[in-house]
Amino acid sequence: MFAKHLPPSADLPRVLLLNAVAPDLPPEIQVTAGTVNTLGEFDAVIGEAEPSDLKAIYQRLRPGGRAILAASAQRHPAEALLAALTAAGFIHCLVEDHARQRLYRGERPPTAPLSQLATGVSAISSPFVFLLIQQTPNKPAWKLKPAEKIIWRAATLINAETQQTMLIAFTSLVKAVGFMQAAILAQFIRDINKVGKFRSALASNWEYPLLINPDFETARAWRLGEAYQVDPQVAITGEE
Repeated sequence: MFAKHLPPSADLPRVLLLNAVAPDLPPEIQVTAGTVNTLGEFDAVIGEAEPSDLKAIYQRLRPGGRAILAASAQRHPAEALLAALTAAGFIHCLVEDHARQRLYRGERPPTAPLSQLATGVSAISSPFVFLLIQQTPNKPAWKLKPAEKIIWRAATLINAETQQTMLIAFTSLVKAVGFMQAAILAQFIRDINKVGKFRSALASNWEYPLLINPDFETARAWRLGEAYQVDPQVAITGEE
């Protein structure tokens, strides 16, 4: 029942067994029983668990590790379990019935490569960076009145592990639009209405470091931060 859900692993899977509800686990896996406080160590966490335990379970998993859990079918509707997994940051979520229980599974997103995390302009491989912008007022340039002030606020994410606020930045317009479309379809962001293009050298003037070219499935495990105001006057427009 549980064994088929184990994630791929180069070595013997490291499994945290919360209780004795998984008798069909292969005998060769490395099993640790009970509650363990080590963070980010296990390939899988298996057992009976309440949705309120999901955040703690998430922290026990390595990037790409899976929570493979069981809960009472009578007390927990499938929709509620799925919503709880998503709210805790899991991806590739699945809920299925098994006798009087519901199995619910989710995967911790793989960590973005360190090469994607930039803390200075030297880490940017492009002369330009593209930010996801909320423009107020949301009007095309030809509809703006001469005295009307434009405010640009760039989207940020808060790293789930370090709690560091980072600007979501991209090295091409295509990458920025691809992320933005996925995020809007998933209702992860709602107010972004523009992509702003800036010279990379300007990044050293911004308060926050950059998260360069994140994939959406990784980024959605983090929470949105407060939008960061940037100066639209220094943005690049047209063929400048």
